[in-house]
Amino acid sequence: MEDLDPPRESPEAAVEILRALEILELHWDDEVLYQSQRHAAYQQALQELGSAGQLFPCTCTRQDIRDNEGVYPGTCRQQKLNVHDNPLADFAIRCKVADQDITFTDQIQGEQHQNLHEECGDFIIKRKDGLFAYQLAVVVDDAFQGISHVIRGVDLLDSTARQIHLQKLLGLQQPVYGHIPVIVNTEGQKLSKQHHAAPLDLSSPTLTLYKGLQYLQQALDPELQNSSPTELLHWAIQHWNPANLKNRRQVDEHQ
Repeated sequence: MEDLDPPRESPEAAVEILRALEILELHWDDEVLYQSQRHAAYQQALQELGSAGQLFPCTCTRQDIRDNEGVYPGTCRQQKLNVHDNPLADFAIRCKVADQDITFTDQIQGEQHQNLHEECGDFIIKRKDGLFAYQLAVVVDDAFQGISHVIRGVDLLDSTARQIHLQKLLGLQQPVYGHIPVIVNTEGQKLSKQHHAAPLDLSSPTLTLYKGLQYLQQALDPELQNSSPTELLHWAIQHWNPANLKNRRQVDEHQ
């Protein structure tokens, strides 16, 4: 459960997410892991990276980065970091990147190449407000839970190279990645709370799953709408055809 940012999260959000998964009969394998309870593990990884000379404190503002077309220019790179400093110190902590390509094969989007130095620069793994960044937390947690495959929306594809970079620095196993297309509205915006998209209809869980599989370009027998969610999911696993999604980044909500 990615609950790293309390100021931006509703206290009921986690409960509603788990409730929705249960109604859709999408069951998890073990106890739910909450990132808000994993700070000690993230701090340990931070200290390991700091001891290896891979981190530095940064006082640059967001405007500074925008002024450099969104790429961190290395302004504070020579600063020395004490990872035991006050977590609310007036600086963020950035991880150094190399001027070289990171390459991986995405199961849906194909071959990917990204030079972090050119495309984003040294990136933040702990914010000025003391909160750990998503990039570090997800890498530590994937390794802790033994995650072999990461399947997520294509809007997170650009994060993958940063996560692979951290995996290499920390000596962690790299999962297999697959980034599925996102559903967009008529303005090309991803369906989300940010863009006022309607929530899932949980009153008809089978129909909701059926529509989801349609968006994922899967060939469906209309009779499947009369099955239970578990039956539909079992059928989908047996007949899953990822080739229908190859190199596709978005689907229209009105398709």
